[in-house]
Amino acid sequence: MVNLIVGSSGTGKTKQLVEKVVDTAKKSKGNVVCIDKGKKLSLLLPSNIRFIDVGDYNLNSSIVFYGFLIGLCAGDYDLTDVFIDSTRDIIPGNTDINDFIEIVSKLSENTNVNFHFSICSDDDYEDMHYEYAS
Repeated sequence: MVNLIVGSSGTGKTKQLVEKVVDTAKKSKGNVVCIDKGKKLSLLLPSNIRFIDVGDYNLNSSIVFYGFLIGLCAGDYDLTDVFIDSTRDIIPGNTDINDFIEIVSKLSENTNVNFHFSICSDDDYEDMHYEYAS
């Protein structure tokens, strides 16, 4: 399953994501990972949630980031959920987010890992929270 939290800047997407990651970690029977570019979330998360600052890696395209996600899944068979904050800060703005979500959905289906993205969209979309499943 892929879960998206989409909204314009300043609408509370990160707060929603943090609440969801903490709640998921309490219920999960496996490992939970939170990814962000920068260390701002590392102080907000309990120590049982693995935090990864992708700023420490050279992720310069959506394909490289997808490979990074595959590596997380391949390296941890107990992984249940991956939360990604500020997705547009991690992958380039010219990436078709729908295409990216579609391939991540297939990864989710193959690995049984749930992916949760917060996506800033200052377009004319309404703020939304929805699940995507292939």
